[in-house]
Amino acid sequence: MHFGKSHLEDKREDLRSHYGKIEKTAGVTALRIAFCLLLVVLVCGAGLVIGAVRGVIDSAPDISEANIMPLGNASFIYDADGNQVQKLTGAQGNRVSISIEEIPLDMQHAIVAVEDARFYEHNGIDPSGIIRAFVVGVSHGFHFTEGASTITQQLLKNNVFTDWMEETRMQSFKRKIQEQYLALKLEKTLTAEGENAKDVILENYLNTINLGSGCYGVQTAAQTYFGKDAKDLTLSECAVLAAIPKAPTAYNPKNHPEKNQQRRDKILNNMKEQGYITEEEYTIAMNDNVYDRIAMHTQSQAESAPYSYFIDEVITNLINDLMVQKGYTEVQAKNVVYSGGLKIYTTQDSYMQSILDTEFQNPENFPGEHADRSRLGAHRRAGRWRGTELQQRDAAALLPQQRSEFRSAL
Repeated sequence: MHFGKSHLEDKREDLRSHYGKIEKTAGVTALRIAFCLLLVVLVCGAGLVIGAVRGVIDSAPDISEANIMPLGNASFIYDADGNQVQKLTGAQGNRVSISIEEIPLDMQHAIVAVEDARFYEHNGIDPSGIIRAFVVGVSHGFHFTEGASTITQQLLKNNVFTDWMEETRMQSFKRKIQEQYLALKLEKTLTAEGENAKDVILENYLNTINLGSGCYGVQTAAQTYFGKDAKDLTLSECAVLAAIPKAPTAYNPKNHPEKNQQRRDKILNNMKEQGYITEEEYTIAMNDNVYDRIAMHTQSQAESAPYSYFIDEVITNLINDLMVQKGYTEVQAKNVVYSGGLKIYTTQDSYMQSILDTEFQNPENFPGEHADRSRLGAHRRAGRWRGTELQQRDAAALLPQQRSEFRSAL
């Protein structure tokens, strides 16, 4: 045996090498264990997430039963000759739905250019938009204010998930997952049924959206702001309407024309950049004094008159008939009358009715009854007159030559 100094040093080196290998092996083993544990946690976490998402998706509405059409359409009353004499609207029911063929391409392209630039390219959801919104949110301290919803998702939110304004944060998260799932299913289902999915979605979306001033859908908005049908809108007018849905009160072109114009200009620029309009069309639209026309049309609109006694009686009788013959509650019957999109045809002779109204409003036909006339006028202005006792009593007070006209108008 050798116990020299050099030999001992060699032994120490061998021991150090041996222990170093053991430590190295232990470190590698620990690292492998840690990696395996992390992998297990990630797999379990992914499984839980996938399970949770699957549960959310399974609880989503059945797309075959989901109604994407807007709820609530204005009803109209017509006289004996088929002329419209009254429009009836309820809350969120001031809407006249029209087909995609009646909506100008400029209106379709304007809303796409500002709300969903890749609408014609994606299949219901826009992955690049989602990534963009996430990056912007992270870069702004996790304040996710950038929207990533497609027009398809917005349509589902408005017409299928109707309680979204009262959601908690968790309910909102759940609804967004379901929205994305149903958006894909909707476009796939419509295509499988032989429909033009984009046209169907855009038609229902443009008939649904809130366009300020109590207007829902582009047809009612076109009539309210411009006094024309949607099919007759100009490019500039289409851009004005497309500017409203983001914030219907803030971008109302009657009350806030400056803010609306800023967004309208952005929309026209988007349309030009996305190839929907030419430079010349852009210039003409930018120079259009559209807000002067809106102001003039607003001033020319007469204040809505209260319903006549005839219209009041028609409404009352129709509500009663729905309750008695159809078994509706009073609330259900009123909802149908004011928001059911009904066309109500009556026996009213509008010519005779106009004679009656003219003579009935002439105080000279009622000598000595000025007090009653004033009271009657106040009732009519308040929209409370129902043509019962006052109608019968004052009919008798009409001049003889007008009584036959009164009876005929009834």
